[in-house]
Amino acid sequence: MAVTARAPGALRGVRLLLPFARYGRWQYAASASLALAGTAAQLLPYWAVFLVLRDLVDGTLTRGGVLDAAAVALVGVVAMAALLGGATWLSHRAAFATLEQLRLRIGHRLGEVPLGYLTRRRSGAVQRVLHDDVERLESFLAHAVPDLVSSAGTLVGITVWLLVVDVRMGLAAASVVAVAVPLMIVGAGIGAARTEAYARAMSRMNASIVEFVRGLPVVRTFQRGDELFAETAAAVRDATRFQAEWGRRLLPVHTAFYTLLSSNVVVVLPAGLWWWSRGELTTADLLFFLVLGLGYTTALLKVVQLTTQLGRLAVGAALVHELDRAPVLPEPSAPAVLGPPTVEFDAVSFAHRDDAGRRVPALRDVSFTARPGTVTAVVGPSGAGKSTLLRLVARFADVDSGAVRVCGVDVRDLPVAQLMDRVALVQQETFLFDDTVAANLRLARPDASDADLEAAARAARIHDAVAALPDGYATRLGEHGARLSGGERQRLSVARALLKDAPVVLLDEVTAHVDPENEVALQHALEVLVPGRTIIVVAHRLSTVAGTDEILVMAGGRIAERGRHEGLLAADGHYARMWEAFTAVEAPGPSGCAA
Repeated sequence: MAVTARAPGALRGVRLLLPFARYGRWQYAASASLALAGTAAQLLPYWAVFLVLRDLVDGTLTRGGVLDAAAVALVGVVAMAALLGGATWLSHRAAFATLEQLRLRIGHRLGEVPLGYLTRRRSGAVQRVLHDDVERLESFLAHAVPDLVSSAGTLVGITVWLLVVDVRMGLAAASVVAVAVPLMIVGAGIGAARTEAYARAMSRMNASIVEFVRGLPVVRTFQRGDELFAETAAAVRDATRFQAEWGRRLLPVHTAFYTLLSSNVVVVLPAGLWWWSRGELTTADLLFFLVLGLGYTTALLKVVQLTTQLGRLAVGAALVHELDRAPVLPEPSAPAVLGPPTVEFDAVSFAHRDDAGRRVPALRDVSFTARPGTVTAVVGPSGAGKSTLLRLVARFADVDSGAVRVCGVDVRDLPVAQLMDRVALVQQETFLFDDTVAANLRLARPDASDADLEAAARAARIHDAVAALPDGYATRLGEHGARLSGGERQRLSVARALLKDAPVVLLDEVTAHVDPENEVALQHALEVLVPGRTIIVVAHRLSTVAGTDEILVMAGGRIAERGRHEGLLAADGHYARMWEAFTAVEAPGPSGCAA
């Protein structure tokens, strides 16, 4: 999920992040108001110090005056803590409400986008947006409002106060800030221009490290650690070089900036002593500027830290925006009148987009009809468009031209819920939740009884395996169904399709990675699906499709051949060569193993 625009800086970061604050805008406004009041209270101790210094120099300082000043300072400290604490509390409440609403909003949007939008993206990228990037917004929403208002208010308030006490000394103290701010802007520009590249470099390094760690068993088995670690090492070196080069570019600007902020004494002290020696500045005012004027630039440091954070958060905000605004599938508001459960492809052409955004043709002018009570098999080499064909039936995406019809109606004219009621998709990589067997089955039909679950499991030849589990249908399967073998997971997915009782069943490579025993069990399970249903099955293992009603042979996104097994063998074309290669691989060699 890439952001193609130039990495946003602080100002664009604010524009991207502020819309997320709409869910708690009144609380944010109240937080900002309390932060401003806290800033005013923060200045009271300085005012107390000024009064004591003035009276001390004038010789009018009394014990009562000191106590009064101490009381003012105490009130200021307590009020500041209460007001800024209240501002932070309100902003955190608003931030957590915002994160809740944002996650729910994105989750709802994911339920409306084409499924192909998600399958084109790594699950980790979507997870990162929903968890990491959304979570990082909390830093801005909960902290930036009170902190930025307080820091900026302090900087402005003290500057105005200094100018009111003495314009010349106020300008002298502010001159350092006037020079430092342009340096801050230059540094922010350098950082903004490289933030996205930094994110890419770190993402590549982290992904490479995770992949290497996960693949350690394979790496060690084949003793190819040095070779396979090369990509990880290169990613780490590239990220290190990037950070070092970025640091070298920022070093002169940041050094000058921080040096200026910490050296305003070289301006304030000489200027103050000059005007004091000429009798143009009182001793009390000189001491006031030395106390207040030398330290007020620390507020600017806080502003710099927050603006730098905004530039980095904006990259994550852009990703959240992209997911939040993902295109949804247009669908009619009213259900359609449906006919028999046929599946028809009418001159369908479709191209998907690769990682670079280029359109890659997947299907070209494909036409066929699958009828109720029949099994249509789709075979062909990898990349021929077989799985794409099934995904268009389930409307993972819309065709570029032509039409896909289910029950006589173009899938684009069917509400998604109505289409999903008619279609069951069993994929090669079966996904099972870390929940009980019963809960995973009831995804298909929440109101199914225990007897319904057992009947579907028996029909799918998986009941005995489930009954052997410690708690039977109440057994938790673990992450990705870890308690079951690959073949058992596939049979459980077939049971789920049976329980759904959809008239159209799509099977994508369900026997690709199972042993012969599980393949036979799956074939028996699939036979239960056929009566009254329209079955379309994609397969590499040709033994599973030899008895189907029609075989579509895909090549280059087109239907190169079609017919039954015997007729296709007699035609001596693509299918005959595929069958010859398949039987040669499956046939036992002299040692009894497959050749």
